[in-house]
Amino acid sequence: MIEWFASNETLLLTALAYHIVGLSFQVVLRSGVFSLAAAGFWGIGAYTSALLSEPLGWAVAVVVALALAGALALGLAAVVARLRGLYLGMATIAFDLLVVSLAYGWDSLTGGALGLFGIPRSATLLSVGGLAVVATFVVAMLQSRAGGRFVDALRTDETLARSLGIETGRLRAATIVLSGVLGALAGAVTPLIFGVLGPEESGFPLVVLGLTIVVIGGSGSWVGPAIGALVVTALPEVLRGVDEWRDVVYGALIVLMVIFAPSGLLGLARSARQGLRRRLVRAPAAEGAGR
Repeated sequence: MIEWFASNETLLLTALAYHIVGLSFQVVLRSGVFSLAAAGFWGIGAYTSALLSEPLGWAVAVVVALALAGALALGLAAVVARLRGLYLGMATIAFDLLVVSLAYGWDSLTGGALGLFGIPRSATLLSVGGLAVVATFVVAMLQSRAGGRFVDALRTDETLARSLGIETGRLRAATIVLSGVLGALAGAVTPLIFGVLGPEESGFPLVVLGLTIVVIGGSGSWVGPAIGALVVTALPEVLRGVDEWRDVVYGALIVLMVIFAPSGLLGLARSARQGLRRRLVRAPAAEGAGR
C-alpha cells in the first residue's frame, strides 16, 4: 500500500488540487452567482506561491497567496456587485483574461510565455491533503442546513430572499470572495506539485476544467467536486492508449451528463438510493396485502 501511494503520489496530488478547483466553482454555481473568476485567482495564487516559496517557504507563500487573492476578490466583488447572470460571467471571464495577459506580458516577474521553472516541489500528500480537508470543511459548514437554505434562496429568487431578510449583497460578495480564495489555494499548491508554471495553465482552459469537474460530479454539495476530480484525474490514465481521442471523449461525456444526469453523478447516486428505499418500503406492504 505504501509503495502504491509513493508511485502514484503526483496523481493523487493532482486529484486533490482538482478537488479544490472544483470547490471554487461549486460554491458559485450552488448559489446561482455566475462568477468564473476562480480561474484568474488560480493564476494569482500560483504565481505568488511559485515566486515566494523558495525565499519564504511554501507555507508562508501559500498564506500570502490566499491573503492577496482575498483582498483582490473583495475588490472584484465590489466592482461587479450590480451585474447578474451572463453579464457577470463575461465580466469575470474578462478578469481571467487580464490575469493571463499580465502573466504573458510581465516577463521580469512571471517569465512571460516560457513561465517559471525550478520551483521547489514542496507539496506532499499530507500538506495538500490537509489543505483540501480544510477547504472542504469550510464549504461544507457554509452549505450546511442553515447556510444552505440561504444559498438556495439566493439561487432560486434573489428578490424573495431579500424579502425574507437575507442580505443578498453581502452573501453574493462572500460567495465571490470564497470562490476566489479557493481558486487561489488550488493555484498555490499546483506549482509546488509539478515544479513548473506557465501562463497557459490558467484562464479559459481552467474554466473548462472547473466546470467539467462540477458537471460530472454535481453541484449540490462538496461531494460533487470530489467525485468529478477523481473522474477527471483518472480519465487521462484510462485513455492513455487513445490519447488523440481524449477531447472527443471529454466532450461526449459532458454532453451525456448534461442531457441524462444534469445533477451529476452525485445526483444519480441520490436518485438510485431513493429508488431503492422506496422499493424496500413497498416490499413489506405488498407482502402484507398478499396475505
